[in-house]
Amino acid sequence: MDTGEIKKLIEAFYNGETSPEEEQILSDYFNGKDVSDDLLDEKELFLNMYKNDPIEVPEKLESKLNILIDKLDDEEKIKQKRKKLWIQVGSIAAGIALLITAGLYFNKGQETINPDKPSLTSQVSVEDQAKIKEAQEALMLLSANFNKGVEQVEFASANLNKANEILNKTFKQ
Repeated sequence: MDTGEIKKLIEAFYNGETSPEEEQILSDYFNGKDVSDDLLDEKELFLNMYKNDPIEVPEKLESKLNILIDKLDDEEKIKQKRKKLWIQVGSIAAGIALLITAGLYFNKGQETINPDKPSLTSQVSVEDQAKIKEAQEALMLLSANFNKGVEQVEFASANLNKANEILNKTFKQ
């Protein structure tokens, strides 16, 4: 067979476009003695792909893989629990900060007027009041975005758990 036709068959083979008959033609060509010098590398590669040597599987490989998968699954669960704990702690801290800020804000208007003691509003400049209001708005925005992030983490966690269950079922079969 012509070397050009063999090269076309090899390219089709690598693209997964050959029929069993064409693969047999390649096998016959590479098993023969008339292989062109520029196709010797292809011959070695092709013949190595079609070796019928049995693959040796170590004993207890499946049990070792199952143990490793279970260990990785346990580690993943621990990481998820830690992440969830930190999210909860962060949420609580943000909530406490908001409560303190809101308490200070609403308590400001309930002070009794004492002529001997200057009021809180007279001690805080207009510029400082604007900064406090800006900080309050930033905290509200942070809280809203944090809650969105918590929801996304919970959604991703649920998807990861489903994927782990599928993988465990697949490996146990």
